[in-house]
Formats: sequence, C-alpha cells, structure tokens
Amino acid sequence: MSRKIVVFVLLLSSCLFLSACRVVFNPFAQNAEQREVQKEYRQTADVQEQEEVVEEEPEEPAFKIDATLTLDGENMVISGETDLPADSILGVSLIPYEGSATVEEIEDQSARTLSEVPPTIIGVGTSVEEGGSIKTRTYKRPDLSTRYRFELTFEPAGQEEKIKQQLVEQAGALDELAGLQVLKEADPDSSMVHGDDPVKGYIQTVNIMKADEENGDGVTLEFER
Repeated sequence: MSRKIVVFVLLLSSCLFLSACRVVFNPFAQNAEQREVQKEYRQTADVQEQEEVVEEEPEEPAFKIDATLTLDGENMVISGETDLPADSILGVSLIPYEGSATVEEIEDQSARTLSEVPPTIIGVGTSVEEGGSIKTRTYKRPDLSTRYRFELTFEPAGQEEKIKQQLVEQAGALDELAGLQVLKEADPDSSMVHGDDPVKGYIQTVNIMKADEENGDGVTLEFER
C-alpha cells in the first residue's frame, strides 16, 4: 500500500513539474511579433533610402541672361544684360493659365495652361546688342484679367552661323553646352528641322498675375530658370 502511495506521489509531482515548465505556443502572438519586426525593418530601410537620396543641383548655364519684365498696364517691357554674342536672338512666348488656376498652383508649377498667344498679338522676340544689353522691347498684354507665364528662350542651334561659331569658341559644342534645358520635346511629325531630336537651349520665366493682384501691374519682375 505504501509503495502505491509513493508511486502516486511521484507521478503527481512529475505532472505538476511538467505543467509548470510547459511552453505556451500561440501562433497569433508569434505572427504579431514577426509583423512588428518586419515593420521596424521596413521603417529603418526607408530612412536609410531617404538619407541616400541627394537632390542634384541644376548645372549652371554656359551663358548668363539677367532679364526683367516691367508691367505697365497693357505694356510688358523686357530689358536686361547677357554675355551672349551680339546679334543673338532671344525668343519670347506668352502662355495664359486656365481661369480656374490658383496662385498656389501657378507658384508650384502645377497649374494648367491654354494655347500660347500668337506672336502677331504680343510681338516677336528680341536680340542682344553690342556690349551685352538685351534690346529693350515692349510687348502687348492681351487681357489684364488673365494670369500668364512669360517665357524668354535662347536656342543655340537656331542662331545664324556666325553666332553659332562664336558660341562654340566661347563655350564648346552646341549640344554639350553647360546647363542646357529641353525647350521642346522631339516631335518628328511636326518638325522638319530637328527631326527626332528635342530642341534644347535655355529658358527663363516670370509669372504675371491679374492686374489687380500682387505682381500684376506697376512692378518689375525678374526672370528665373
């Protein structure tokens, strides 16, 4: 009888010991822990990736163009200085913004635009005079209640041969000039001159607000890249 009691006590003790030492397996808890580890890993990777991204500074252009546009009612007067060769031609474009475009959209360059105003309405481009002055020209502003983007462009490949030769002597091959920008994407269907190649050059812009708004009248604006 006593031996049975001893065996029973030993069995009971073993069961209690095993119960105390058992490992609780909870697959849901394990999955939650794994998800947390993966989340922390992804966050760390994202931070490292952001730190590795370095914004490239735009390359300085080979030539300086310091131009301004003075707004005086219906008149828009352009002037300035440049180190481009004398007789270089600068193009101009006046592009209206959609009526629903906000000032904020215009400033962050997300505003939609309408068709360019024909040169027959505002006037043609300007040129560079001896000594580096940009020839002062006055352009017609079609509507005082419309916001516009005024573009000033220089296309090296579109200059006369003597100008192109001077550009090469000053700064190197025309298609390798520092700071070139795409003025017009390649469009083989509508271009007989440039074919499949995009038109490259330099472009500067100013935003013209409505006449009764800030930067809309009685002000001189500086062109920016």
